[in-house]
Amino acid sequence: MNVAVALAVLTAFSMASGQLLFKLGADRWRGDSLVQLLWSFLSSPYLMGAVFLYALTILVWIYVLKVLPLSIAYPLTALSYILVPVFSLVILGEKVSTNTLVGSGLIIAGIIVTHMQRV
Repeated sequence: MNVAVALAVLTAFSMASGQLLFKLGADRWRGDSLVQLLWSFLSSPYLMGAVFLYALTILVWIYVLKVLPLSIAYPLTALSYILVPVFSLVILGEKVSTNTLVGSGLIIAGIIVTHMQRV
């Protein structure tokens, strides 16, 4: 069961990483017509990487759900809500507000409370 929990946490990292790749790709997305936008999407290593990462994440997530109850596995994905602001700060140089920090602390507390004596 500990491997499945680790994979659930890995899923959260993958989800957050995918969001970072989507943002990097969106910032470079060019074109006004549907064809230009489609070509921009298909030629973007960031966007294609995000799609590929999400596809792999789905496979891992299905395995996690086979092994763990949904009520244990799903709250761990909330870690992605903490990781995205961290990635945004460190990699994109975005500012993180006090409200985001407080919210992240509440999410961590919620995950801890949810998993107390369950795993």
